[in-house]
Formats: sequence, structure tokens, C-alpha cells
Amino acid sequence: MAIKKRKEHVDLTVNAASDVILTISIGNAQIGASVVRFDKAANVLAKGEIRNLNLGNGGDLRGKVLKITTNILDANVLTNGMVVTCYFESCKPNVVMYQDAVNVDGDIISFLLDFNFK
Repeated sequence: MAIKKRKEHVDLTVNAASDVILTISIGNAQIGASVVRFDKAANVLAKGEIRNLNLGNGGDLRGKVLKITTNILDANVLTNGMVVTCYFESCKPNVVMYQDAVNVDGDIISFLLDFNFK
């Protein structure tokens, strides 16, 4: 079983007056989970299935980097395609999606995503 790594980064413009809420979705009937933390922070904010995670006030998030690691196992025998979608309430863009694929059934993709709050 091989692990393919893909690193990406995105700038997000926050609404300073609202809380930023994060939901992560894994598509194509694949299996996966995420770890969410802020850069240079020792503690993990959440791990596993991420639904409606309150990251805090948009104004307080400016200048911070949110680090998300999402590992997806190719469990769907019909496709080796992998999709991870991050939904951010009170940010622009509010949806960020990445697609990729593995070459061998049962392999893993590790999406290493950095989101810079502006």
C-alpha cells in the first residue's frame, strides 16, 4: 500500500464580524478522516469526521494558518479517484475542493492543506 502526498495552500478572506465554521467532506464513496490544527500550535482542534467545527471569530483568525491533513483510503472498487472538499462559512472562497487519484486499488492519498486567513 503506497501513500501519495499532495500539498496545497489557499488564501481565505474572512468576514471579521462572524465566526468561521469548517466542514470537510470526502467524496467518491472513499474512506478517510482529517486532523485540523493551527500552525505552530501544539494542540489538535479536531480529528476524524469534521462537521461544523467553529474555528473562532474571523477577525481573530486573520494572520493565522490552519493546517488540515486529510488521509483518504481507496476503498471504492469502481474508482481510484479521491475528492476532499472544505466548506468555510464566513470566508471567500467558501468552498475549496481537490481531486486526485491513486494508481493501485487500496492506496492512500494524504492531502496536506494550508489555509491562510487574510
